[in-house]
Amino acid sequence: MVKSTWLLAFLQGSQFRIKLKFDFMRKGRAIVFLILISLLISSVYLISCEFDELGLGLNLEKEEEKEESEEVEDAGKVLDISSAEFFLELKSKQKNKNPLSDINIRKAIFYAIDRNKIVEELLGDYGKVLNSLFTEGSLYYFPAWKEYSYDLDKAKDYLDKAGYGVDNPLYITIGASDESSSRNITENLIKEDLKKIGINIWVFNKSSKEWYLDCIKNGDYELGIWALYTYDGGKLKNYFCSEKIPPRETDDNRNCYNYYWYKNEEVDRCLLKISKENNSEKRKELLKNLQDELAQDAIILPLYRRIFSIAYSKKIKNIDIDLRNSKFFANIENWDIDYDADKTEKENKEIVVGYREEPYVLNPLISNSIYTDYINNLVIRGLWERNENGEYEPVLVEETPSINEVEYGKLTLRESVKLKDGIFWQDGSPITSEDVKYTFKSIMEDESINNNFENYKKIKDIEVINEKEFDVIFREYFDDWKGLFNIIFPKSKLEEGKSIGCLFENDIVGCGPYKLKEWIRGEYILLEKNEYYFGKQPKIDNIRFLFNSDINCLISLLKEGEIDILSIPVDLGLIEELEENKDINLLIEQGNLWEHLAICLKPKED
Repeated sequence: MVKSTWLLAFLQGSQFRIKLKFDFMRKGRAIVFLILISLLISSVYLISCEFDELGLGLNLEKEEEKEESEEVEDAGKVLDISSAEFFLELKSKQKNKNPLSDINIRKAIFYAIDRNKIVEELLGDYGKVLNSLFTEGSLYYFPAWKEYSYDLDKAKDYLDKAGYGVDNPLYITIGASDESSSRNITENLIKEDLKKIGINIWVFNKSSKEWYLDCIKNGDYELGIWALYTYDGGKLKNYFCSEKIPPRETDDNRNCYNYYWYKNEEVDRCLLKISKENNSEKRKELLKNLQDELAQDAIILPLYRRIFSIAYSKKIKNIDIDLRNSKFFANIENWDIDYDADKTEKENKEIVVGYREEPYVLNPLISNSIYTDYINNLVIRGLWERNENGEYEPVLVEETPSINEVEYGKLTLRESVKLKDGIFWQDGSPITSEDVKYTFKSIMEDESINNNFENYKKIKDIEVINEKEFDVIFREYFDDWKGLFNIIFPKSKLEEGKSIGCLFENDIVGCGPYKLKEWIRGEYILLEKNEYYFGKQPKIDNIRFLFNSDINCLISLLKEGEIDILSIPVDLGLIEELEENKDINLLIEQGNLWEHLAICLKPKED
């Protein structure tokens, strides 16, 4: 019935139009025009009424809305709502371009993150949530971040103070190196946690090099994840002092690693005192105050310490880990091998160490490889070394009191140092004051390998008194000067005309318990016992470093007994498997390299 009524109206309209065509010839154009307009309006009205009965009314406003909806739908096809572009579009509409400058938002983030869940996911029972910049066994341990236990109610309250919540979400980004599976897992867990309180996260990861150069170093990130290394607080100034923000780096102000763009005058004063304080008890109080201040400002959230895990043959005895630097050759002089009964006493004792990465150079001044550090630790010695409390202990020197002299009416700052008797290079030649002087001179002349150049410049000269005694003369005295002499080289090698940076490209001369015997590129490095070592002679005659980039191959070699010791990834399945092997022991400790969530406070343009 409805269709016939509409058709009748349409036909009637058509009959009128046909009839008018003939009337047009007899009557004036004006009259015809008026009739046509009238009929057109009537026809549209009739059609509109009939469509209204079907629920399909031809409303012009609704048609416009439909067109706009189609445009939005088409735009959605171009800009996917799950895409980074869409996320950044929403983020750009936020009025506050520097939301992380609000401490309420920072604290909301810290309370919302379930750090226990992260540790359980990555490390199982071997890990523990980190609430300090130092290990629990350290003199400087203070759980300043303990207050940031997982608490969604607190997190929501802090976020509400900043004007955000589930109904009015905040959009921010997080980034890390895309090669790290553990960091990628951590990012996604953080993303899940923050969404619960009204913070939407987009993950932007890059390769390690790009993440560092493009993002961290330039302050072009909001939330980031990377690792820091501390065991005595000596390097904390580089991370948190306002003078160490990257743009302030100069030839005289190096090591500017304050990638948080953090500024706090009280922290600056505290860091200055720490850098000048050698008394461990006074340093303890200063470092407690520092950690408390950093935690209250909520600029970093420690997550967990990386697990240092090694698997080794049960025939190796007295193995130890140096937790100051996470090296497993601690107390190498006490290591021994328990051979089977068919092995003779006279046979050389050799251990084979598996490594994935082969160093390209052995010079410890220019190599960034942690594996090279392991090797150098056996070959190189310095005048002093730091203990677990950050205090310097003599290695090649005798301790002598400081001397302040008045010379020509001016205060001259001078430290007198005396080398120990009976210390030799690996070729049997004595270590002398001239070796110390030439090492200092060579480092000063090669700025490319000097990470402490501003401190070296504070030393005016090394004045040789005799073969065993020398004075360090300062332009400006600083308490940490002993740290500049952790490596020395023979004068005879330094006089050959090569820069110290390339001196030991393929060879190295030291005074440690071992010396380099052979290096077959692409295969292995062989160290042998140094007969002129000044300390206790080790029981292990040779240490062979076997290189293979395939960790699965190295693990197989360990199981087969071809490798004696191997640093293994923290894979809970692998650890469980090796624990069941009757020929292998595991040594798992929390190290001094720790992961943390970083917040960038670099101002963004509104």
